[in-house]
Amino acid sequence: MVYVGETSRSLKECAKEHEADVRLRKDKPITENCNGAGHRGQDMGISVLTQIRDSSRYFRLIKESEFIKKFETQSPNGLNTKNQLNVLLRKII
Repeated sequence: MVYVGETSRSLKECAKEHEADVRLRKDKPITENCNGAGHRGQDMGISVLTQIRDSSRYFRLIKESEFIKKFETQSPNGLNTKNQLNVLLRKII
């Protein structure tokens, strides 16, 4: 299963947070998948899809949304349960 996410933090910070979430069995889709039958936290891999120099969260959310669509990671096909760009746009409108 694949999850697409955006962040302004370092990859190292995000990886440690995801690893801790799995270890502590936090209520998150990535945790449920990694702790599910036939999986272990060590099975989790992280890849950088793109690096964006623009510091705008809105721009990062647009790119995240594009990758979610491209790789079809929206649940039930993947681990993305909501599109953060849509959430942000609803707040603005």
